[in-house]
Amino acid sequence: MSANHFQILANSEAWVVTLSGKHLATCRSRAEAYDIACKKAEELGSGEIFVHDATGELEFRENIHTPRREDR
Repeated sequence: MSANHFQILANSEAWVVTLSGKHLATCRSRAEAYDIACKKAEELGSGEIFVHDATGELEFRENIHTPRREDR
């Protein structure tokens, strides 16, 4: 299980990405927010992304694990 927990949430007219409870980015679309979370998870080596709909309900979650170079 990853220690890097990303949340993608609606906030008024924008979508917010958080990493372990701290603001990471504000985006115009959920797709843009998802891309940012995926890229950051890949940079960190792993991440668990929780994607919510506009009402705040969890829509889906995804685990990302990028093997380190020595693991490949």
